[in-house]
Amino acid sequence: MTSSATSAVLPSVPMIVSAGSYFVRIALRLLAVAMTTLPMRVAAQEVFPGEVRQLVTFRFVPGGATAARTIFRERALPLYELDTAMRSFRAFREVESSIPLDLIVVSSFEGMAGMDEHNRVISGLPGPDGMGIGGFYGAIGDLIAAHDDQFVAMLPDLSHGDPTSRPRVALVWYRILPGQSDRFEEAIQHELLPRERSAGLPSATGRFLLSDGWHYLRMLGFDSLGAYQAYWDGPTAAGHEGVDGVTTERREVILAPVPELAVR
Repeated sequence: MTSSATSAVLPSVPMIVSAGSYFVRIALRLLAVAMTTLPMRVAAQEVFPGEVRQLVTFRFVPGGATAARTIFRERALPLYELDTAMRSFRAFREVESSIPLDLIVVSSFEGMAGMDEHNRVISGLPGPDGMGIGGFYGAIGDLIAAHDDQFVAMLPDLSHGDPTSRPRVALVWYRILPGQSDRFEEAIQHELLPRERSAGLPSATGRFLLSDGWHYLRMLGFDSLGAYQAYWDGPTAAGHEGVDGVTTERREVILAPVPELAVR
């Protein structure tokens, strides 16, 4: 679903002082400086019950990708760091893709209610420059050629480990036959997931709440492109038969994490 750049979501934080406070702005400036000079330490982005993830796929104007990542790091991440409603944030750049993209960002929330809380607070939170989220939107808006928002309800029983911890992360979209959701999920849980566990391959599965006709998303972590190919052709290949039997279309992209754009 295509939407305006201002639909991107940002954080919620309990404020001891008013959002416009001089001291809050100073703290955010110091945090922004620290984030540009110190390595970020993040926990695992493992699926939890009730989790909803928002995926935003960006295409930037020619030559705009590097500047856009800088704007995210300097203007958005200091806000994300203070947000208790945003459970985690990750960004990925393209490695190999069947669709045009420059950056995909993934935000995690405790359901849609967590997103509501996140959106409520961010509108009043000042950024490092005192302009808040409006400053971020204004700075990045001119660099965006197109972007697409999708929302996914994550399924803990169909997930294992943290795919985003690997050097290569594959996103796989599935469109399935009508009425075959139960069969699809059973095939993942009983046929595919055990093989992935045995192979030490982390994966996360979710059901789309909002998308352009896709039904399920899987995130898979690999150490290399060769490992990605082996996943489809090697010992785990037999586990795909049940899933493939109810799938009408599949789309894949291979990404690399952007370490400096990660929170929690």
